[in-house]
Amino acid sequence: MFASNINKIVIISFLQRFHLYIHAYALLLLGRGLDLIQISLLESVVIGTIFLMEVPTGILADRIGRKWSIFFSTFFLMCAEFLFIFARDFTWYIGISFITGTAFAFASGAIEAMVYDSLPEEGRDDAMKKAMGRVNSWGLIAFFISPIIGAFIIGDASPDNFIPAIALTVVALFIGCLISLTLREPTSKWDNEKQSAVQLFRDGVSIVVNNSRLRRLALLIIFTTPFTGTLVTTFAAPYLTQNEVSAFLVGIVFAVGSLLGAVTQRYAYKIEEWLGQRTAIAVLILLPGMMYWILAIVAGPGLTMLVIIFMYATNDMKAPLFSAYQNALINSRNRATVLSLINMFVNLFIAIFAPLYASLAQQSLSLAFVTMGAVIVGAGLLLRVYRLPAENVSEIAD
Repeated sequence: MFASNINKIVIISFLQRFHLYIHAYALLLLGRGLDLIQISLLESVVIGTIFLMEVPTGILADRIGRKWSIFFSTFFLMCAEFLFIFARDFTWYIGISFITGTAFAFASGAIEAMVYDSLPEEGRDDAMKKAMGRVNSWGLIAFFISPIIGAFIIGDASPDNFIPAIALTVVALFIGCLISLTLREPTSKWDNEKQSAVQLFRDGVSIVVNNSRLRRLALLIIFTTPFTGTLVTTFAAPYLTQNEVSAFLVGIVFAVGSLLGAVTQRYAYKIEEWLGQRTAIAVLILLPGMMYWILAIVAGPGLTMLVIIFMYATNDMKAPLFSAYQNALINSRNRATVLSLINMFVNLFIAIFAPLYASLAQQSLSLAFVTMGAVIVGAGLLLRVYRLPAENVSEIAD
């Protein structure tokens, strides 16, 4: 009955990622007079807003339904892109970043909750890995197609050339809004036991605090986050151009990385089947950190393009697996609230560290990459990712 929900979410995910200029976002803002620290501060505003709005929007998703949360997410993204056409002042960008962060907060718990609850109960955990692999992979396919189209529209990356690309992005998001209105809310045994917002929040905190298995997963998710957004929006384009890569080829790099990322996300569960759960998780968590170290030492257009392509293809490969692991430990009534609580702390971590990395990048991009890799690898080892049980991650204990 709700199989069409997942197909629609796949399309919405595609349209939400169909940004025709995001691969050159840093170049646009640099062309409009901002510096790397200001660009990083805008990302921190987005992340900080997500942090503040995660729990309220998660509670709303559990109260009013995931369908409306997905709609509001797409609608606010559309509004932010529309305002971006006219923005020329740093304060405008701060406001746009606040709207964007709110949009992301609406989506973060609601999409996973909608997908998980739309799956049949039998074999749901394995189906979730494949379903979220589809959702994430089509988002990456959008990011494969959009930079190629965007590269032709943007041309030499002069600020005026970005306007048509932004306008077409607005149209894509408008279509996503219309599709989100056709989603159907899954039924649940908890439907007749609606809780107050305060109770949802209290129970959500209790679940995270008292469930040692979920808490361990959450800590791994938070402290080994690969900062893919920071790499894409802030560091990669300047690093590539610094290594004599043209603005056109920057778009191609992210397009190819996205296409490969679509494959790795779609079939991440195969890596788990091939390597076993313990080894697969250790590899997928530690690999991004090691790749940051490699990126710090390579030079020249060819090698930097290859490394960034590989990084963008593999940085978030673990996401579909962890999505299944954590959803299996949360009941439907509190699902969006608990997922939002976890994402809240992920975004707090990013909001704190992204400006620190940007400050290092002002001195040396290589130094920033070395530090980012050290944090990921260090956190993975301290949290003993290599000691996760091979049988079932849902059996994790402290």
